[in-house]
Amino acid sequence: MLWLVLLAWLARIVFVLLLFLSIWSVTIMIDRHRFFKAFLLPAEQFKNLIRQKNKFKLAEAVKNDSGVLGSFLQEIENFKSYEQVDKAFAVLLGEERKKLEKGLPVLGTLGSTTPFIGLLGTVLGIIVSFGELSTGSGNTNSVMFSLAEALILTATGLLVAIPAVVAFNYFSRKVRWIISEATSVKDLYLAYKE
Repeated sequence: MLWLVLLAWLARIVFVLLLFLSIWSVTIMIDRHRFFKAFLLPAEQFKNLIRQKNKFKLAEAVKNDSGVLGSFLQEIENFKSYEQVDKAFAVLLGEERKKLEKGLPVLGTLGSTTPFIGLLGTVLGIIVSFGELSTGSGNTNSVMFSLAEALILTATGLLVAIPAVVAFNYFSRKVRWIISEATSVKDLYLAYKE
């Protein structure tokens, strides 16, 4: 039966697709981990320097920081009004948010779709198993092997999805924290600038 062979190959293609999606997901996770590790906000350091009104040390810390806060504090030094500072902060935060959220939609999509892709492979594998039984071409061992292959596809889909969802939630929380800290430093800077 040609259709059984085609479905069996289609199930294997689904498995290869899941492996590719798994590699893509892990690549994004590693990239985001490295990015956030290098992007550690020295928010408390900035807050302390602002409270101490130590402009020299603050300027030095700002120069050495490549994150949101360093960029923002460098840019607003020349602004005089609160409106200018708020506009500059909004623009800068919009630009930085794109960098912060890079890859997160992919993780979210993989987390929600890979279980269904695995389920598709499982359904295809079960159809092949029952097809072998109905034609009498399959012995018990080959049918059991086809069923095991089918269930492996569901497990693979879940193994791709679960870490992707966890990473998506973790990195999304990290983005919110960074934005919150940046806003806190901006507000403190404006309060102490007077």
